[in-house]
Amino acid sequence: MKYDFNRIVDRKQTNDMKWHAKAVGSYLHREIPDDMIPMWLADTEFPCAPIIVEAMKKRVEKEIFGYCTPMESFYQAVCYWQKLRFDWEVKPEWITYTPTVVAAINIAIRAFTKEGDGVIIQQPVYDPFATIVKNDKRKVVNNGLVIRDGHFEMNLEELEELAAKSENTMMILCSPHNPTGRVWKKEELIQVAEICLRHHVMLVSDEIHGDIVYQGHKHYPLLSLDQRYAEHFIHLTAPGKTFNIAGLKSSVSVIPNQKIRETFMDTQIAMSLDVKNTFGIESVIAAYTPEGAEWADQEVAYMQANVDYVEEYLKEEMPGVTMIRPEGTFLCWLDLSGLHLGDPELFQRIVMDAAVICVPGPWFGPGGEEHFRLNIGCPRSILTEALERIKRELYR
Repeated sequence: MKYDFNRIVDRKQTNDMKWHAKAVGSYLHREIPDDMIPMWLADTEFPCAPIIVEAMKKRVEKEIFGYCTPMESFYQAVCYWQKLRFDWEVKPEWITYTPTVVAAINIAIRAFTKEGDGVIIQQPVYDPFATIVKNDKRKVVNNGLVIRDGHFEMNLEELEELAAKSENTMMILCSPHNPTGRVWKKEELIQVAEICLRHHVMLVSDEIHGDIVYQGHKHYPLLSLDQRYAEHFIHLTAPGKTFNIAGLKSSVSVIPNQKIRETFMDTQIAMSLDVKNTFGIESVIAAYTPEGAEWADQEVAYMQANVDYVEEYLKEEMPGVTMIRPEGTFLCWLDLSGLHLGDPELFQRIVMDAAVICVPGPWFGPGGEEHFRLNIGCPRSILTEALERIKRELYR
């Protein structure tokens, strides 16, 4: 490989919350030991792509960091990337800059639903989905995933029933899915979109992990599949997961329908979420290039090898612990139900005793019981130590 994904960067000397025991402790409401291995927060341990680092250095040399706005090069970069990676022709005027995908989901909920409305999500799923819905005084409506033939699927029959209820006015789709790692097939996405169209449900598609897809699978931007979807729905993405730049606060909302886009932007301004990040803009322009694509391809290949390693380690060293192999993302969804320990004991052994900070499955909602989400976006040496610690405490 041209890039070194085995190199370890000491993040304890920065403001990275992932590696600060006090920050983790406040998140988990526990006192966390300093020798912890953080596998929780969904950023990676890889040094940033050199092209992005160089772009940051050049921007620093300009010496002024006042209020900013994206110029033509920003929009061109986003359009280039969508065409390169997904063969999707995006027009610059469809694009809006948002600080994070989570913020964009919050904007969409406030713009297109009212208090008391139901918002459909598919649990177990990224926990901020439910948190935002509740905080906005809407109702969480769970269309839970099911396991069929050894992999996760959507319950489309139930989704049809839920979407038909007039009080359920929005669906938030996680594509690829966090934490299960499912990369939805084109046919599945079309079925979801048609259900939402049929029942006038606003579909918001969070596709932040869309670049991180493993061999044998393909990510399809939902809005690219049919002009009708582009006219009715919202696409959200960001370079933060792919390029490990979440702290630069740069994400993209693609909204082809002008009326929907203007309503979205009006709400964004009303929520004071319209201020842009100087370095976030520069990072997008640098990342969405041929050089960025080369780096991302090698990163994904490295992480796929990490998935292979985890899969083999569980089979050989951790009886009773299984994993449905992720098709994308840098997240492994570990099923520890075969150990019959229960959630409190699993938390004690893995998080407190082994000091490996994984996200407990129940945080993702129903279906997460006796599971943990393990972040494998890290050098192999860190992953190995984490698994060895977990094994030691689980089988003591």
